[in-house]
Amino acid sequence: MKLYYSSGSCSMSCHITLEESGLPYEAVQVDFDKPTDAALVEKMNALGTLPVLHTDDGKQLDQNLAIHHYVALKAPAKNLMPAPGTPTYFEAINLLTFVATDLHKSVGALFGLAAYENDKPVQATVRKNLLGRANETLKYLDTKLQGKDYVMGSQFTAIDAYAFTVASWTKYVDISLAPYPTLEKYLGRVAARPAVAKVLKEEGLV
Repeated sequence: MKLYYSSGSCSMSCHITLEESGLPYEAVQVDFDKPTDAALVEKMNALGTLPVLHTDDGKQLDQNLAIHHYVALKAPAKNLMPAPGTPTYFEAINLLTFVATDLHKSVGALFGLAAYENDKPVQATVRKNLLGRANETLKYLDTKLQGKDYVMGSQFTAIDAYAFTVASWTKYVDISLAPYPTLEKYLGRVAARPAVAKVLKEEGLV
């Protein structure tokens, strides 16, 4: 398998899941500031976004949720997702979807406000509205982590790879995690995992 990723972006979550899976893979870093890299991504994916995963059977996946699910099912012994068809499996799908839509969209929306509006008061108003929604989703995640090591309990899953990546963006968009002590401890716990630490180092984030 070959994963194309951008350092620190949502594609890092797929990088983490691949590393946790123990499966053989190649990770290729993309720098969107380089025209050749940006052109490569647009050639692979008409949306011009990452991640892009080329599977061993010649298929391409370019949505986080699908890549996490695919990798997890390819490495069943790692328990990166519960067994398909079980009640726990559907709970996991529900939480993975929450991260991919509500959490990702709300926290990610706070990046690059200046690219949409130069007026500072307007930016402040928009940020205030977006910040409200971001905090709602972070509070929800914090609640889901109460009394647990990971989102699903004691077992690290692909959901954690994605939740960790998106929740870590809070430091870049000036969101305090002080109201969410459980989430803050969780981020430290996940970052300390050997596979996660390796990915963070490879992506130049530590």
